[in-house]
Amino acid sequence: MNDQVLNKESKNRAILYCRSSKGDNSELQEQNDILDCYVKTNGLAVVRTYMESGTMGALTYKNLRLQAKYHEFDELLIMELAVLGNSSIEITEEIGFLVENGTKVLSIKDGELNVNTLSRLFRNRLRPNK
Repeated sequence: MNDQVLNKESKNRAILYCRSSKGDNSELQEQNDILDCYVKTNGLAVVRTYMESGTMGALTYKNLRLQAKYHEFDELLIMELAVLGNSSIEITEEIGFLVENGTKVLSIKDGELNVNTLSRLFRNRLRPNK
């Protein structure tokens, strides 16, 4: 019973996910610093931080899904949409799964990510800048 009361009063729990496709450690650290600043400003509690180079690792992918399924965190924080995959299908599937399991996906660059915001974001990326 005490756990239930404690959970209701606790901060939203967040996972920070940083990825550099180039394997640049300074880029990873910069992402982590920005996400950490967001966490502190918004009063979130960090459950875990993932830092990866290259493509999203299968182990991270499985861990994130399991943690979402068992409601071990409330928000996934990333720098930008592209961090979650290499194709729009991959990204859409990942965000769809996370949101269906009660996780808010927030990109510092792109805002809240869900099935309603993704189509607009993908269209904007395909249009040339005017």
